[in-house]
Amino acid sequence: MNDRKILDLLRGYSIFFLCLFIFAMWGINLFSISQTEKNVMISEDGGPDLVEEPAVTSFYIKPLPLLYYYFLELGYKIEFVRGVPAQHGLLLVIDPPSAIDQATLRGLFGWVRSGGNLVFLLPDDHALDRYVGIARDVHANDLPEDLMLRLPYLDEIETLSTNRKGLHRQPGMSFFSVMPEPMDGSNILMSFRGSGRMMVIGHSDYLTGKGLKKHDNLTLITRLVEHMASDRSFAIFDAFPKSYIKARGRRMVRDRLSYTARQKFDHLSFWSLLKANPVSWVLLQMLVALTVYFISTGRRFGRPVALVDQGQRNVSYVRSIGRMLAEGNNSCYALSEILYGFAAAAIKRYGLDSMAQLREIVAAVREGNVEVADRLSRIERDIDEILNRRNDSPELLLRVVRTLEWARKELKLHD
Repeated sequence: MNDRKILDLLRGYSIFFLCLFIFAMWGINLFSISQTEKNVMISEDGGPDLVEEPAVTSFYIKPLPLLYYYFLELGYKIEFVRGVPAQHGLLLVIDPPSAIDQATLRGLFGWVRSGGNLVFLLPDDHALDRYVGIARDVHANDLPEDLMLRLPYLDEIETLSTNRKGLHRQPGMSFFSVMPEPMDGSNILMSFRGSGRMMVIGHSDYLTGKGLKKHDNLTLITRLVEHMASDRSFAIFDAFPKSYIKARGRRMVRDRLSYTARQKFDHLSFWSLLKANPVSWVLLQMLVALTVYFISTGRRFGRPVALVDQGQRNVSYVRSIGRMLAEGNNSCYALSEILYGFAAAAIKRYGLDSMAQLREIVAAVREGNVEVADRLSRIERDIDEILNRRNDSPELLLRVVRTLEWARKELKLHD
């Protein structure tokens, strides 16, 4: 191997180990910065206080009765219906319109007869009074006598809102006053129809929050719903199914504290990790430079030519030399070259003088291998005849060469 090949090999290994070291350091650096810091806006709960949002929002709301929100907070399941409920239970009709459909009223009365509980909450002097079967008048003597009905679940009620015009049944209607006798001018009547019940509460205080706070009004409504509603669920008659109100306002939200802080985040991809590491761009440039270097140094200047096998070249060389010597009948030259190689290897092996003769070589060989020494002694005369050109026979040359080659192998001589 010549010096140029050694230098090229050293250069290649140096570049390889340098690249390996650089990329190893790069990998360690990437692993060490697997997280990055960023400025983020942090929002925390500022406490239980509510504050208004700065922006005003327009939205549509459906007006719902106050009792809906009250019983919703108590855990009741409430459904709004536009007509007769599908199941028997409790139905509240809260401040219905005056022009309610009479067919709807007949359907509700039939639903009561089949086992439903119907409660009307009417304001003062409502147009439905005559359809329900009640009258309002201050002259009690001109009206039929009211029958009193005691309900045990209302015994805790002491006082209720009253007015000058009490509720009375119309002639021929079977209504009972459900409040005790001391409460003259009662505003609550109940009627049993079929297997159901119908109750009429006729006072405006039962329709507003301010009125429900008076006396025991809210307690009365609560006890009635507890007794009549099964499975803590009831229905409310939706008298205005398509009624919505457009409103504008600011929403009330919890107070939030916002501030900026630095937080660590994991890199989501290998590309983001590369961008976050400045060393990556330097290594990328080095990679491009190395690619250009290897392409430029490995570039061909022509079409590739297959290399000739070295073994084939040596065989061809030997055959050519042999053919040339045979044609010239020059056995002396051929033997001198072979004998020179054998003598040089033997002198080196046994430490003889560089000008040692064949006889001295045979004597040195005899000390270690008598058989080889004897065969070499027998060809000394043949060698002398060939070198002095007294015998150019090819057979003699072949015998001498084979003996020398055999001796080389037995003595393990190398050039």
